[in-house]
Parts: sequence; C-alpha cells; structure tokens
Amino acid sequence: MKLVAIYIPRQVLTHIFGENHNGQTINLGGKYIYTLEEDSNKKAYLKERKENPKFIENFWLNNIPLISAIVGENGTGKTTILNSLRDSYSFCKFIYETGNSEEYLINDDAEINEIIYYSSFFNINSSDSENGNFRDLSKYQMMIDDTEYENLDLTTLLELHNSENLKRWIKFIELKNLSGLLEKMALPTFEKIKIKIHTIHIDHHDTSYRFRPFFEELKIRIKKERTQREQAELDRLNLTKREEIRESKATKRIKLELEIISRVILKTQNILENSGNKYLEEGYIKNDYSEESKEFLNQPNTKEAFYWFLENSYIKLSENSKEIYFPVNEIKNLIETLLSSLPEAKDIENWTEFETNFQQALEIIKAYENFLLAFKQNFTYDKKVLISFSPAKNLSSGEKGLYDLFSVLNDLNYRIENNIHKNYSIFNKREEVTDNLLILLDEADLGFHPEWKKKYVNIIQQIIPFIFKKKSIQIIITTHDPLTLSDFPNNNIVYLLKNDNRTEVLDYDSKYRPTKTFGANISDLLAESFFVNDGLIGDFAKEKIEKTIEWINNNIESKIRNTDTFSKELEYHKRVISIIDEPIIKIKLSEMISELEDDNDFQKQILNDEIKFLTKKRDYLK
Repeated sequence: MKLVAIYIPRQVLTHIFGENHNGQTINLGGKYIYTLEEDSNKKAYLKERKENPKFIENFWLNNIPLISAIVGENGTGKTTILNSLRDSYSFCKFIYETGNSEEYLINDDAEINEIIYYSSFFNINSSDSENGNFRDLSKYQMMIDDTEYENLDLTTLLELHNSENLKRWIKFIELKNLSGLLEKMALPTFEKIKIKIHTIHIDHHDTSYRFRPFFEELKIRIKKERTQREQAELDRLNLTKREEIRESKATKRIKLELEIISRVILKTQNILENSGNKYLEEGYIKNDYSEESKEFLNQPNTKEAFYWFLENSYIKLSENSKEIYFPVNEIKNLIETLLSSLPEAKDIENWTEFETNFQQALEIIKAYENFLLAFKQNFTYDKKVLISFSPAKNLSSGEKGLYDLFSVLNDLNYRIENNIHKNYSIFNKREEVTDNLLILLDEADLGFHPEWKKKYVNIIQQIIPFIFKKKSIQIIITTHDPLTLSDFPNNNIVYLLKNDNRTEVLDYDSKYRPTKTFGANISDLLAESFFVNDGLIGDFAKEKIEKTIEWINNNIESKIRNTDTFSKELEYHKRVISIIDEPIIKIKLSEMISELEDDNDFQKQILNDEIKFLTKKRDYLK
C-alpha cells in the first residue's frame, strides 16, 4: 500500500497558501491522479480520479513502490507538506493505493505507515509534531537523543553527538554484503579510531543499601592499586628523577587500564541509580558477605573484586520470587574487550583515550551495546555516554552527510529489531511497527559533491531496502538540485510556485508546470523545475558582464572619450572578458571591444585560446 496523494483542506495553511485558500490536492505519482474537494459541511470527497498516463508499474528498485520529490523556491512550504504527515496536522486526508493499484483508500491519518523523517538541518520541532508512528531523525533530535538531554556545554554536546555518529557509521559499514555498494559510492573507511572513556558522575540515592559499601570499597581499591602498580613499574625501570617520571609513558597504560575498570563500575552503578528506588531493600549478597569479608578482600585486584561482587550479588523482590542477577558475562566482556584493545605503553598519549583499528572499534561497540541491552529487561536501558568514538581522519561535509543518512536509518532498524524503539527519543512510540515505511528525506543531498548527487537517487534505492529488509518502502524527498531531480519522472514531482507571497501547487495541466525532468538537460531543469529567473549564471558574474557590455556600447556610441581613464578602463574590461568561460559570450564581447581599438589582436587572442581549448578537448576524447 502506497501513499499517492495528500489533501489539505481549505483555509488551514494560510501562511503557505494564502488567506481563504482553496483545498489543495497534492499528487505524488501513483497510478491515478486524484482531485478532492469539500462540500458545504467541509467534508472532503473524491471529485475525480483519472489515470496517470506516465505511471509505470515496478519502475523503482528493490520493493520500493513509489519515490516522489517536492521542489520549489525557499519558503514555498516543502517542509510544511512533509509536516502534514505528522499528528498535529491530522486535518489532512491521505489517499492510498493498494498493492494492485486499482483500489484506493481515503484515510484521516497516516498511521498506515511507519514514518521516518530525516534532515541534516538543525530544525527544532515541537514535541506535538511527534506521534506513535513518527520517528524524527533530524540533526537536532539525534543530538538530543545522543547526549541523553544532559546539561552540558555545546562543545561537549557536539563531541558526544559526533561520537555516537561514528558508532553508527562503523556499524553501517560492517553490514554484511555492503562493501560493493560502498565502493560504488566511493566513501572512505577508517583505519584508526580514537576511543575515549568518559567518567560518570552519579548520586547514591537509588543504589541498593547492601550494594553501596561494595561500590565505595571498589573506589578505594582502585586508588590503592594505581599507587602500588605505578610505583612497582617505576622501580622496575629504575626511574627516580621527577623529570624522568613525568616524561615516561610507563604508567599511562596502568592508569588507562584502571580508569576503564573504574568507569565501567561507575556505569554499572549508574544503571542501578537510573532503575529507580525499586531495589533499595531488595539487593542481597550471597552468604551475607560484606565488604569486610575475606572472600572479597582477598581478591588479587580491583577487577577481580568487582567480578566477585557481580557473581555474588542479586535482587530478590519477595521471598518466593526469582533471583535477578547482574549480566555478569556482558559486563566482563566489555571490560576485557576494552583492555585487550589497548596499545603498547609507548603508543598511549592520554590515560583516558587510545587508538584502535577498525575491527577492534567494532568489537568494542558490539560489547558495549550487548552490555547496555543486557540490563534492559530487569534494570534500565541507560544511554549516558561511557565510551565515545572519533575518526583518526577528517571527512568532507558530503562524506559525513552520506554516512549520517544511511547510518541513522540502520541504527533505527537495529533499535526496532531489538525492541528498544520506544525509547528512541523522549516521545512515546507505539509498541508494534508495520511493514510499510514512508521515509521523508528533507534536502538530504545538501552538501553532496555533484558526482554523489548524480548517484543519490540510485543509491538510496539500493541501500535503504538493504537496511530495512522485507519492508515496503516509499520515499519522499525535497531537493534544490537538478542532478537529483533528473532521476524523477515528471508526474512524481510536486511543484510549488511562489506567486504574490502565496504558494501554488501546480497541477499536472498547469501551463506553469515544467514538463521535462527525467533524464533532462541540467540547464533546462534549473531554468524550469527550480524556477530560476533571469539566466543561469550567478548574479555577480551577470552584473560584471552587463557592466562591460554597457561600457563597450557607451564608448562605441560616444565621440568623446576621457583619454586619461579610457586606456585603464579598456584594459580592465578586456581582463573581465578574458576570464569569461562561456565561449559565445566571450567571443562576441571580444569582437565588440575590438571595435574600440585600431587592431584586432585581442579578438585573435581570444579565438586562439578557444581553439586551443577545443583542440585539447578533442584530443582528450580521442
């Protein structure tokens, strides 16, 4: 089932369509073209349904029934139309076509689909724009989710958000059988990943009473162990001078190892805190052991003491209830995976961060996710950041944009499959999801290199179904780019025209509607589909050329010239002509300006340069 049209009733979006506007039927390119109207009671009804002559069944790839585009000038309401699919715009009517495209359904809401909105912009949407089937993957919402709504400075928030982004990138890159598509996109991968271990500041209000002394004792043991191990290492290396000790990296690995252990312990306790006060009296230690028991004190180091505590502690809600244990294996695996990934002491610059290769980073990510998921059922799914990731190389904005787009979709699919989608943001999500996805890509091609814009529509058809396997996927995009639009049949495009400060949706039979898009010339697309007026060059270049033309014409017509300035002005305008790269304009202006001189050397030079350019181009084609 696919969404083929949206009806916006009259006088409900006056800021877009103007005061007292009529109802707007927005067709997305289904098998039929629909026209809805309203009766005197403002009840919408189907006025007309006629066959779309340019519709092609199974035109798109990989279980995608329909892809549509919305284009128009800035301020015409492209994003507003996307917003019409959210709950706060329930005044709309939605027209769906069933699998065989012969039947249709008019619905009051968009609940038939799971709706996913993606934008690379920092749009701040209000909470009432979310509902049970809508998932906001915009830049702002992702940053809020990634940082767990912590009250931190902007630099720290961006660091944590970028870290979560990189985790998503790595998981996306590691999707099975994806490598061929990545090669087609020519996206870079990373040889080195920087791992940073964050401290977690917690209160002690909701930790079980019997557990608190053990956590306090573990903190004390960490400090003692660090002092002992560092001194032993300095003695082994015979380092006694303050300068030698300061410059040596010998103790940094020890500090880093113990920081990892310490901060995983803090993270575990923080999960207890975030689980609420339901386990205050219900925490128990086997055999009534205490923090002073020899079995605990005789553990050889802090890590083993922590493991001992995990194995001997449990939650029991009542005398007859089952015992709830910590996810010991997942906690151990996280610590051991981190410790096994540490480089040699000589390669450690900081005792809170280190570099790993791509495979090690992926193993850490998986261990960390398993750690978090293991607590979900009996405790809580805690997103406070313990480990952050950053690439050891810089990426262009376009590379980041492509990774962001596909990796957030992949991450959402992971959350849905693991039944943690309801906690994806601050909003409540419905318990179950459908197999129909409607993905809204709001200028997701922004910042892409032209070569990637050429591939954009083709790539999203291949990768998005690769991520959401066995789903029916419909896509609506907004764009300002003619390369992107050249992949769309004309009837799959919604054109919005700004006219006297109000937006007009151009019907298929409108004389103002562009008629050529699919495989069309880029210049034609710019001029028609994006309503670019007054030529297809930049206004600055256009103004410079027009001033040169004006100067030439004035001096051709004038019998009197200022001899003091004429030579300088002539040389200036000849230089302007020489840098123009449109050959017809360039040659014509060189011909015109040569009329002001006794010779035509400048015109000859321009013609010779053009001949050289064309000869070089011909030789290249050979």
